[in-house]
Amino acid sequence: MTVVLKIPASTANVGPGFDSVGVALPFYLTVEASLHESWEIHHEGPHLPAVEDVQTHLIMQTAKELARLHGKVLRPLLLHVTSEIPLARGLGSSAAAIVAACLLANHFAELALEKDALLEFASSCEGHPDNVAAALYGGCIVSYQSSDQVLYSRFELPSFQWLVAIPPTELKTEKARQVLPTSYTREQAVASSAAANMLVAGLATGNAELVGKMMGSDQFHEPYRMSLIPSSQEYKSIVNGLGAYGTAISGAGPTLISVIPPSFDVTSIQKKFPHFTLHKVSTALRGAELVTQKISMFS
Repeated sequence: MTVVLKIPASTANVGPGFDSVGVALPFYLTVEASLHESWEIHHEGPHLPAVEDVQTHLIMQTAKELARLHGKVLRPLLLHVTSEIPLARGLGSSAAAIVAACLLANHFAELALEKDALLEFASSCEGHPDNVAAALYGGCIVSYQSSDQVLYSRFELPSFQWLVAIPPTELKTEKARQVLPTSYTREQAVASSAAANMLVAGLATGNAELVGKMMGSDQFHEPYRMSLIPSSQEYKSIVNGLGAYGTAISGAGPTLISVIPPSFDVTSIQKKFPHFTLHKVSTALRGAELVTQKISMFS
């Protein structure tokens, strides 16, 4: 029996919602899996590297660890992996892989875990729940992680339109974390916390204009990361000037994401920034899915 997993990409933070707000986007990691005599993993397409060592593969390692924690042994799998999510661009590629691993372990090791339990484990792997929660549940997820639980609230945002601008170069999350300060002034913390509160209010009420305004009000990470992304300040100024409600770094970057009115025309933006790949998309309302099928598409 072969199963197919489909996991959406995600954007995290949406400005001041640092490490707690995530939105699912309609770019997908797809994994076809079946039981096999030994572990075998194949990557297909331009957004995945060649598999150099199966034993260190993130999906395999994570799936085996989840099964082990629940007293089960995950039998070897044959995996065919394709992805529309570019690596190291701030669109949740690692989160999608971790979520895929959770679904694989849950299915093939017969763990019978609910999605909330999978979220707890996935968040512990990522270190924060924003991307993995959006990938699991779809829509927009506002989350909080403590030492012993993950709490979340979900909004669908069906009418929201996003402009996703993907640069050609990677930016590793570790590098983007290194530029952040180790402490903030009280004034910075108060201002960013208030902006995050207003951001969530805008998301909860479907107010795209308020969300856009708050996207530019962060003081926790955006001022320090913009310098790592060439042309980002110019892009932000121009796209907002042409009618976007607001623009922020997607996750740790370098992708930039804007909330835009439905009528927004991306043609002039693409001409000004030909090195960016632009996508005008809606929120992905469906989260991670597992479909059982009998015949492999790779057979």
